[in-house]
Amino acid sequence: MNIGIFSDVYFPQKNGVSTAVKLYKEEMEKLGHNVYLFVPRYSRSHKRNEKNVFEFPAIKFLFEKEQRIALPISTDIFKIKDLNLDIIHSQDPFSMGIFAEFLSKLLKIKHVGTHHTMYEYYRNYLPLIIRPTLKQTQRMIKNWCLKLDKVISPTKNIKDLLVSYGVPDDHIIVIPTGIDTKKFNEEVKWNIREEFGILPEEKILLFVGRLGPEKNIDFLIRVFHKVFHEERNIRFVIIGDGIERNKLEELVIDLDLHENVIFAGGQPREKVLDAYKQAELFIFASYTETQGLVVLESMAAGTPVVALGKMGVYDLLNHENAGGIMLTELNEDEFVHEILNVIRNKELYNILSKNAINFVNENYSIEVSVKKIIEVYKNLL
Repeated sequence: MNIGIFSDVYFPQKNGVSTAVKLYKEEMEKLGHNVYLFVPRYSRSHKRNEKNVFEFPAIKFLFEKEQRIALPISTDIFKIKDLNLDIIHSQDPFSMGIFAEFLSKLLKIKHVGTHHTMYEYYRNYLPLIIRPTLKQTQRMIKNWCLKLDKVISPTKNIKDLLVSYGVPDDHIIVIPTGIDTKKFNEEVKWNIREEFGILPEEKILLFVGRLGPEKNIDFLIRVFHKVFHEERNIRFVIIGDGIERNKLEELVIDLDLHENVIFAGGQPREKVLDAYKQAELFIFASYTETQGLVVLESMAAGTPVVALGKMGVYDLLNHENAGGIMLTELNEDEFVHEILNVIRNKELYNILSKNAINFVNENYSIEVSVKKIIEVYKNLL
């Protein structure tokens, strides 16, 4: 099968959608399919070594420097017809998603889309003068979904939300994005303790993700401040970058935690996977995750999770043996209590770690997810 995947987000930009697209491509190719990616050019200096990746001119999004807005005006457009695509799969409703819709109509190719992101929660990245209302954003999402031949939702929770916007129930199929579970069995190469001077007796709390307001990292820092007063041999490692970094660093200084909170910046995926394996606990408080891939990845590494149970994270951690502790609201004292309970109770920790690995392997491997996606393609064709 010849598959065209269109996305406004791809590496070297680091986020869950970039990871999902890369995993889709790799796994589909293992199954013998030809997969072509259509993505924005990140920068002139960034050279890709991947085959079958078509890049389009792009400009930086003014209000989020890592984001690109693709301009589908490349000569590569004329090559697309010769690829004989059987199916088009877009990952968002923006410039590349619009281009995918145009091509699907022009070439009469079935068009599938995955609703990765809760765009309603990201409106604050736009200035008020051009910021759509909540209703306008929901209407945009609904209209995009209705133009697709099938919508893939990473979780049932997200599917229910799309239905509430007016997307027909039978137009949506739930398929978790999945992760490459085999990667978590590989030997650790990046020694995070050596890199940042973390002593062997010090426990590591970990966060991975974009440093944006919707991730509630300031809340996690305040939680860590309380944990630190109860458990002195502990460090908080924050991997990622974003518009809130300066503000968060100032908060750490104000709380006199500058020796105990480590801003590791954005890191290559291989290093991020090594960090999961070396942490004692992953903590997460985002409201906006459609699936929570970082939560899944931590669990795949056998690192238990204490997280806010909203959206996709709820769909993961509401299972009895998922390998994590789910909290229903942003309550600092409750987070502190659960974090201390897990890191101090060795028996509980071991049970959560074992359950986490088993839960991910049985339910969220990329092999299982891609086979389900391929079935969606075949049924449409």
